[in-house]
Parts: sequence; C-alpha cells; structure tokens
Amino acid sequence: MRKIKRFKIATRQKEILRKLLRTAENLRQAGFEDETALARFIAALAKELDPGTVYEFNQDAHWELGAATLIPKEMFSACAVTLGSKVEPFVQQITNPQQQILANTALYEFLRTAILFVTELIREQAEKEECEILDMQLVYTPLLGVAAEPKILREAVRLDKSLADSALPLLLEKLNASKIDVALQNGQLTPKATVVFLIPWQRKKKKGKK
Repeated sequence: MRKIKRFKIATRQKEILRKLLRTAENLRQAGFEDETALARFIAALAKELDPGTVYEFNQDAHWELGAATLIPKEMFSACAVTLGSKVEPFVQQITNPQQQILANTALYEFLRTAILFVTELIREQAEKEECEILDMQLVYTPLLGVAAEPKILREAVRLDKSLADSALPLLLEKLNASKIDVALQNGQLTPKATVVFLIPWQRKKKKGKK
C-alpha cells in the first residue's frame, strides 16, 4: 500500500475561474462583485484542502467478492483519493445556493486534478514493469450538491452498482483507507469529496523484429 497525505494539488485557478464563469449566470447572484472576488473565493476554498491518497497494486486480481472477483485474471491498481474533511464545513456554511454550486464545482475540479496526479504515479509504476495502464473504472464517486461532474468522472467507466457496493468495503480494507481518514458510513464515504477507482494494467506488446 502506498500512501501520500497532504500532497500538493495544483489548483489551476485560472482554469477553474474560467469554468465557474461559464457556470454562474450572474456573479452578483452568487454574492461576488467581480471576477477578482470569485478568484479570492477559489483561493480560500483551496486553503481548506487536505488531500490524501492510498493505492495498491493487485496482480492477477483475487480479492474475493463472495463468489466473484473484481477483475478476474487481470492486474490493476486500486485507489482512493480524498480532498479531506476540512473543506466540508467551509462549503456547508455557505447559504447562497448559487455560491454553493460554484464551491462544489470547484471541488470537483480539485478532485479531477488529484485523480490525474495519482494516475500519473501509477502510470510511472506500470512503465517500470513494462506495462501500460488502461482507462480507470469508477467504484465510488461523491454527489456534491447539484454541481455537474467534470468530464473525467462523467465519461468514465463505472462498475455495475451491485458489484461496486460489494467491492467498496473490501477495497477500503485492502487499501487501509483509514490511514487517510476515509471511512464508509451508511453507504457514503467520509470525507465527502472522495473517489475510489481501479486502474487496470496490461503487459506491453513486444514489437516484432523488422
């Protein structure tokens, strides 16, 4: 199990600002006088992040799920990524509905950046083993208000719900997710802004001789 706690997330403030400006029909309705005020809001939100990740490589996948296995006869990395619990009170105290949508949209973007960070680490790990990684498969994603998920989550492959529900407790146990303070409570993960996913590996095909 590999753990990284409090890693630095590139907040990509300009990109998030651009996205939020498309999301908000009227900045004043969200309580912002101008773009500068919105930028300060994003920066304040970013200061509350306490990100962490745990990931584990499982070769020839035999983590049992009753009569089934997660991905039979394949290699994969299982991953949990969280933005931490400090940011939740920050968002919960927001009373303006439009501003809350913007905050949750920003959190999704922060999660996107964190997922890409971890995926790149796994890609490097696979390269050393002469493997390549395939598209991620989502096991659990948070529902952050009515904010729209980023493309990386919206278009990703998702495990069948019954399989995902069965797999989630097992994966959290195998990953020692408690080391980044992630826990399952009544079917929901805490901290709220947490994603659990799988990244399948495959052996690189050897190039034929010319």
